Amino acid sequence: MKCLIHTVLGGCLTAAIALATPASAAADYPNKPVRLMVGMAPGGSNDTVARMVAAELSKSWPQPVVVENKPGANSTIATGELKRAEPDGYTLMLVISSHVTNTLLYPNLSYALTDFAPVSLIADTPFVLVANPTFGPSNVPDLIRLAKTKASGIDFGTPGQGSTQHISLELFDQMAGVKMNHIPYKGGAPAQTDVIGGQIPLIFATPTQSLPFIKQQKLKALGVTSKQRLAQLPDVPTLAESGVPGYEANVWFGIIAPGNTPPQTIAFIHKEISRVMQTPAIKARLDEMGLTPLDESPAQFQQLIDSEKAKWTDVIKQSNVKVE
Repeated sequence: MKCLIHTVLGGCLTAAIALATPASAAADYPNKPVRLMVGMAPGGSNDTVARMVAAELSKSWPQPVVVENKPGANSTIATGELKRAEPDGYTLMLVISSHVTNTLLYPNLSYALTDFAPVSLIADTPFVLVANPTFGPSNVPDLIRLAKTKASGIDFGTPGQGSTQHISLELFDQMAGVKMNHIPYKGGAPAQTDVIGGQIPLIFATPTQSLPFIKQQKLKALGVTSKQRLAQLPDVPTLAESGVPGYEANVWFGIIAPGNTPPQTIAFIHKEISRVMQTPAIKARLDEMGLTPLDESPAQFQQLIDSEKAKWTDVIKQSNVKVE
């Protein structure tokens, strides 16, 4: 009987501790500044999104969320630092789709996807296939026809070897049965500048980057890479509608933490980010940028990472893209 009482009491005590832990962890967090790393230089879409989220969280949290830009090697330097950080919720990182493809492209990374815990998938956006206004084709079917007859190929700029735009171009080539001339730049801005200036005819650009120039007729939009048309460009068809059925290549934005971060801490941060993403001001700002707000759980975010890995593994293997 005495043994039974000890067992029952012990079980009750264990249950009580388990129930108390998430609440106490959430109540105590954060008790010091939180770092939100961005693996790119200031000014890009990912940096802008990170600063929006950080500013809103800082308004309601007892400690600030500080954005730290750590550019280099397509974000892999910052991601490696995140792996080495304490898994306590005080170091986070905003990542985009290249978080997955980097692990397929760089042969000597110090980390794997399993070294991180997904926290929140917060937004996504398609690319816009844009051309110089003097470029002959004004739609995707005409572009494909020209590409199939032009022996020398058509130049197509990207922000660099292995960039999300480059991998999206490889997918387009494979699905459309064409082969563009990949012209890697050191960033999306110089590539777009050369399209506007007529040095190259085509790029995949983010809506944030391209919408002002489309409105000014300095660029013409041939298609968008999402399943649905972009609300800001309702008359521009998707690539899937335009002779490349099934094509989709969005850029997503999410926040991750080091692996082994306590689940209760992950749950608390996700809940807070979810609250921020529902605010009208954030929704309006994302809409201006051509981004669609998302409110996906850590589990849903992990499902996306797994599906993206499977999809892009095949594309990269078939195209033999490598990054040294």
